[in-house]
Amino acid sequence: MGLKSWWRGLTEADEVLETAPARLPERAGFEYGIGPGGLTETNQGIGASTQTDRRSMLTQLYDAYLACPWAWASVNAIARTITAGGLVTDWDNDDGEDDEEQPDKPDEVLLLERMLAYCNPRENIRQILRGAVTDLLVFGDAYIEVVWLGSQPVALYSLDCPSMLPIADEHGTVTGYTQLTELGQRATFEPREVIHISLDSPRSGIYGVSPTQAALLPITAWLFSAATSKEIFRKGAPPVIHVDHPASASASEINRWTAQYMQRNVGPRNIGVPITTKGGAAVHELAQSRTMDYLRYLDQKRDEIIAAYGVPPAKVGIIESGNLGGGTGEAQDRTFVVNTCQPLAELVLEALNFHLARVGFGVEGWRLKFRDVDMRDSSTIEEIRDTRLRNGSWTLDRYRADIGEPPVEGGDQAILVDRQNLVRWADMEAASQAGIAYKLRGTALEPEAPEAGQPVTVIKPDSGPDTTDSRSNPISGPPGASAADTSGQPDTGPEQESVQALYRARLREALARLPGGTDERAA
Repeated sequence: MGLKSWWRGLTEADEVLETAPARLPERAGFEYGIGPGGLTETNQGIGASTQTDRRSMLTQLYDAYLACPWAWASVNAIARTITAGGLVTDWDNDDGEDDEEQPDKPDEVLLLERMLAYCNPRENIRQILRGAVTDLLVFGDAYIEVVWLGSQPVALYSLDCPSMLPIADEHGTVTGYTQLTELGQRATFEPREVIHISLDSPRSGIYGVSPTQAALLPITAWLFSAATSKEIFRKGAPPVIHVDHPASASASEINRWTAQYMQRNVGPRNIGVPITTKGGAAVHELAQSRTMDYLRYLDQKRDEIIAAYGVPPAKVGIIESGNLGGGTGEAQDRTFVVNTCQPLAELVLEALNFHLARVGFGVEGWRLKFRDVDMRDSSTIEEIRDTRLRNGSWTLDRYRADIGEPPVEGGDQAILVDRQNLVRWADMEAASQAGIAYKLRGTALEPEAPEAGQPVTVIKPDSGPDTTDSRSNPISGPPGASAADTSGQPDTGPEQESVQALYRARLREALARLPGGTDERAA
C-alpha cells in the first residue's frame, strides 16, 4: 500500500462514506424504560431519576462475577473459545473448497487488516474482543471506542461499561455517548466513535440483559452457602450441642465455661479434644453434622449457574462419570459452540463488519470473521480421513496434503475399499462385471470369459426337454427333488409323474414371461 493510496483514503471522504446507509425516517414507537425526555447524563431511564441505580446494579454484577468461581469460569470459557482463532478477513463467496478462486485483497481490506494488527499501544484486537465478550456476559452491553483520522478508523480501545451512558431520544435513537467515571472524569463521543453491542432484551430497549443478571439468584445463594461452609470449616466443623448447667450455676460461670469451650474445643487445631464438665453439667448433641448437605447444595447451585450461561460441565472442569445427559466430549463441544459461542460471536461480528468494514473502510465483498478452531479429538480426525480415503471421497494425494506430506506416484486415483477388497474407481465397471460373474458361477447362466474392456454377457439357456442338466442348472428339477431324482433315471410312479408335469407347466409359464421368451418351451 503506497503513501498516495493511504492519503487518498484519508482525504476522499465521499468515496468511503458513500457506502453508509442513508438516514432513516423517524420511527413512531417508543423504547422500554425511556421517558419523554429521553436518556440523559442524569436520567438513564429504567424508572430511576439518576444513573446511580444502574451503576450500582452493574457493580453488583461485576462483584458477583469476581466472587463466584463458576460465573468466572463460564464467562472465560465462552470468551476464550470465541476469540481462540483470532479475527481475520474472508471473501464473501469463499465456500472453503478451492482457495485458488479467491481474488487478491483490495486496498480497503488491506487497510482494515493493518488497523486490526495494531489497535493501540496497550491492547491487541484479541484482548479487546475478549473484553467485549466478557462485558456482554457480565453486564449485557459492551462498548469499543473507535478513533478516527479523517474518514477512516485508525485505532480501537476498550471502554468501561458501567461508566458509559448512551444519550438517546424517547424513540431510542442514539445521538451520542457520555462517559462519567467514579473519579468524576467526563468524556463525550459521537455515535460513530463508539461501537455499542448489546445482548437480547425481553422488552427491547437500549440495554441488554446478561446471563449473569439472569443467574444472580443462584450466584447469591452459592455465595452465602460457600460463606457458611467456610465458617463451619474455619471452626473445625464442631457439633451442635446443648449444655444443661446445674441450677446453682451463676451467669458468670456459664459465660466462663462457654469461653473455655470456644478456646479449647472450637477450631481445626482442637479437633478431637474432649468436652469436659464439672458440677453436674450435661452436654448433649442436638444434630449430626450437615456438611454433606451443604456440599450437595453447592453442587446444585453450581449446575444452575453454568446452565444460565449455557456452558457444558466439562468446559468448566466438571467431570462426572456416569452423568446421564452429559453426552460425550465431542457432543458437548458441538453443543457449546452451536448454542452458546456462535450466536454471541455473530452478534459481535455483525457490529464490527458494519462499523469498521462497511462504514469505516468501505469494504464490499469481504467480511470479518473469527477463525475456526478444530476442537475434535485427533483420533476422530484420523478416522474421518481414513473413511474419506476408503470410500473414494479423497485421493491418497489429498490425504497426504492434509497431513503435510508430499504426493506419491498413483496417489491421484480414487479407490474404494470394501472390507478386504480394494478397487480403483476407474475400474469399478470391471469390478461390477466380475462380481456378477462370481455370483452366477456354477449355474446355467454362468457367462463366458469376457474380452478385455467388454461387458459380461448373460444368455438365457434353452430349456427344452433334453437340454436341461441338473448338475449345471439348479432349476432343471422340480422343487423338493433330490439329486437321485434328477440323475436321469425316470421314476415310473404316478405321483412323481404328476408332480413333474405340474412343474414343467409352471416352468413354461415363467420362462415365457422373461424378455425374449416364447410360448414353446420345455415339454
